[in-house]
Amino acid sequence: MKPFFGLTALPRLSLAASLATLSCAHLPAQTEAADDEPTNEEVVTLKEFSVTATTPSEYGAAESTTGTRVASRIRDLPFSVNVVTGEFLDDFAAFEFREQFGYTSSVSVWETLSTGYNLRGFDADVQLRNGFRRIGLIDKVNVSRAEVIKGPAASIYGTVLPGGTINVITKKPEAKQKTQMTLYGGSDDMYRVRLSSTGPVKDSESWFYRIDAAHHANDYDQPFKHKEQRTVAAQLLWKPNSDTSFLMEYEWLERDEVAIASTSIPMLTEVADDPYREGRTYTRYTGLALDLMDFNPQGPLNYSDRYVHNVTATFEHRFNDIFSLRSSGNWFERGLERQEVGSRSRINSATGLMDRGTPRLRPYGEGGASWQTDLLASWESGSVSHKTLLTVDYQRQTETPERWDMTATAIANGGMPADVLGGLDPANPNYDFVTYREDPSLYALSQKEDNSLDLWGVFLSERMTLADERINLMAGVRYDYVDSHARDLRNNTDSRRNINETTYQLGGNWRVTPGLSLFASTSKSFVPQFGVGRAIDGSTYDLPNETGEGWEAGFKADMLEGRLTFTTTYFDIDRANVARDTFDLDTGATITVLSGAETSSGVEFDFNWVVTPSLQFFGGYGYVDAKYVSHAQAPHLEGIPLRRAPKDNLGVGVKYTVKNGTLKGLYFTGGYKYYGESLVNPSTGRRITASSSRPIQNLRLPNGRLIFADLPEGELIYSGEARVDDGRESIFNDSYGIFEAGVGYSWRTHERRYRHKVQLNVRNLSDEVYTYGSAGPGQGRSFTGTYDLSF
Repeated sequence: MKPFFGLTALPRLSLAASLATLSCAHLPAQTEAADDEPTNEEVVTLKEFSVTATTPSEYGAAESTTGTRVASRIRDLPFSVNVVTGEFLDDFAAFEFREQFGYTSSVSVWETLSTGYNLRGFDADVQLRNGFRRIGLIDKVNVSRAEVIKGPAASIYGTVLPGGTINVITKKPEAKQKTQMTLYGGSDDMYRVRLSSTGPVKDSESWFYRIDAAHHANDYDQPFKHKEQRTVAAQLLWKPNSDTSFLMEYEWLERDEVAIASTSIPMLTEVADDPYREGRTYTRYTGLALDLMDFNPQGPLNYSDRYVHNVTATFEHRFNDIFSLRSSGNWFERGLERQEVGSRSRINSATGLMDRGTPRLRPYGEGGASWQTDLLASWESGSVSHKTLLTVDYQRQTETPERWDMTATAIANGGMPADVLGGLDPANPNYDFVTYREDPSLYALSQKEDNSLDLWGVFLSERMTLADERINLMAGVRYDYVDSHARDLRNNTDSRRNINETTYQLGGNWRVTPGLSLFASTSKSFVPQFGVGRAIDGSTYDLPNETGEGWEAGFKADMLEGRLTFTTTYFDIDRANVARDTFDLDTGATITVLSGAETSSGVEFDFNWVVTPSLQFFGGYGYVDAKYVSHAQAPHLEGIPLRRAPKDNLGVGVKYTVKNGTLKGLYFTGGYKYYGESLVNPSTGRRITASSSRPIQNLRLPNGRLIFADLPEGELIYSGEARVDDGRESIFNDSYGIFEAGVGYSWRTHERRYRHKVQLNVRNLSDEVYTYGSAGPGQGRSFTGTYDLSF
C-alpha cells in the first residue's frame, strides 16, 4: 500500500474513523431529520438561475440550466438534455469520468492523456464547469450534478464541437450546518478520503461557507501504473437578502500519474506485398496485441503531473419582478509536465519487438480568464409568457506548449540502453533511459509556442409559453468575434487573425397530452481553426471556421406524477469545413483542402422509472451512425466510422431500497453497460509514389473508392503521389458488456443526529476483458468499500 502523510492505508483509515468518532462525541444537538435521507438545504440564490424542482427519483432531474443558461423544465425544452446526479455518483462509487456517463445515451468516454469523451459520434476533450471552459481534472467531491447538452445547441456557450458538451455543476453552500466524512478502500490499493463541511458562518443568516477536500490514489491492472489526486475547494456566499447574492470560490486540484500517459494496447504489424505497386512491400497493421493487455509499454520512468488553480466569483441580483442579473468571472491556470517515450504504438509480429521510440518531455501550460453576464427579463403579453435573455461574455485562452526530444547523439551515447534501440522485448523489457529531470542537456527543444485567443460573444434568446403552457417556442442567435494570436518562439514566426461567426438555435415543444410532449429544434455551432491554409502556389491564407449544423426531434414523457420520464430522440448532424492537409498530384506540394466533412445521425432513448417508492430503473440507449464523408488527405477513410464512436451503447441500472421494517435502510444497486465495436485509431495512411519502373495501379481502396477518382479503374499511373490504406482503418475495439452491483446500509445514531452508511460496490462482475477508446485496456473486476458519516 502507498504511503500518505507517513501512514499506510489501513492505519490511515483507522485513524480517520477514530477522529470522526471523537468529533461526533463533542457535537451539539441538532434538529432530528424527518427522513432517513439527508435533505438538500442548499442555499438558493436566485431561482431564475438555480435548479430548484425535485423529482421522486434521486437519479432523475426536473430542471436544467445548461441548455438555456437559466433554470428550465427539461420536459419543456426543444432538445435533449441528460442529467447525472451526485446521488448516482455516490451510490455507484463512480470516481472516474468514464464511469459517470455509462447510463447516458450516445456518450462514451475515453480517459487516457486527458478527460475526453465522444458525444453523438464526435470527440471532445473540453467540458464546462459551472458554464466556464474546463479541460479535464474534475473530482466528484464537490460535484452536485453533470448536465449533458447534445448537438450544436451547446453553441450558446460559444465555440463548441457539434456533438455537444458536458457541464459539471458544483455543490453550493447550505443553510444548515453539515459535515460529511467518507473513507474508501478497494482493489488495486485504492484508497480515498474526503471531507466536506458547509453551513452558516457562525450564527450568521447572510454568510454561508462550504469546504470540500479529497485525496485519492490507486494502482491499475497493468504494472507500474499509479494515480494520486488531491483536491481542495472553498466557497464563501454572502446573501444579504432574497434578491441579492455574491459567491466566491477557489479550487485547487493536482494529479500525479506514473506509467499512464498512454494506456493504448500496441498494434500488431507485418510485412506485406503492396497491392497497388507490383514488387513492393510495406508495413501493414493487422490487429491489437491483446495478449499484451497486462504489459505496460511505458515503464516506471514515465510520468504525467498536472494541476489546476481555479477562481470564480458570481454576483446575482433581482431588480424587480421582471429583470434579474447574473454576472460571473473566472480565472484558471492549468499546468502539465509529461515525460514519455514516443512511437510506442506497434509491435512487429515476426520479431516480437515493440517500437521504443524517442524519450521526450512535454510541458504544456494553459490559462485563461472569462466573464459572463446574463440579463433575464420575465414578462407577459396577454396570455403569452416570455423569457428574454441577453448574454454578453468574454473569454481569454492562453497556451504555452513545449516539447524536448532526446537527441540522436545522446541516444547513441547511452541515453537509452543499446539493447532496446532496435525494439522493446515485452518478455524481458528494459525500460531504462535518462529522463529530462536527470540530465536536461541530453534533450533538444523541438517545439515552443505562446498562443492566445480572445473571444467576445453576444447571445440573445427569446422563449415564449402559450396555449395554457402547452406550447413552448425558443429562438436564439449568437455572434462571436475571435482574435487569435499564435507565436512560434522556436521558428520566430508570429501570426494574428480576426474571425467572426454567427450561430443560432430554433425550436419548439408541444405538450400533446399532460404527460407527453413533441419537440423539434435546429441549431448551428462553430470552432475557429488555428494556423493557416496552404495554396497550390505556396501562398498561405486564413482558414474559415469549422461549422456544425444539425436538427433533432422526438418525444418527452413526464407521467405518473413524475415517476416515469423518458426522452426519445432522432438527430442528424453535419460537420463542415474540416481542414485537411494533402498534396498536389502534379507538383507534390502540400496544400490545404477544405473538403473535410463528417456526419452523424442516430436514435436515443433515456428513461427513469420509479416503479414503487423502493424500486427504480434508469438508463439509456443510443444508436449513432457517425462517419467520414470526405477526407482529401486520406480518401481511404471516407465512408468508415469516426474514431472512438461505437454505433451502439446501452446502460440499464436499478436501485432497490428497503423503506420499512427491521431492514430499513438496506439498499441494492445494479447495472449493465454495453458498447458496440469502435474504430481505434485510423491514420492518414501511407504515401506511395509512382515512377516509370514502379507505377501505381488505380485500384479500389477497402472502402470502395478509387485511388484516383477521376481516372479509369485499373489504369497504371507513372507519375504522382497518393495516400492509401495501411490497415489501421480496419482495427476496432470489440464490443463488450460490463455488469456492476452494489449493496449498502444506512442508519442513524445519537437520536438520529448522525447518519452512517456502509457500502460495497463491485465493478466488472464477470471480469470481462476488453479495450475502449484508443485501445485502452479496460479494468478487470474490482471492489470498493465505503464508510460515510454525516452530521
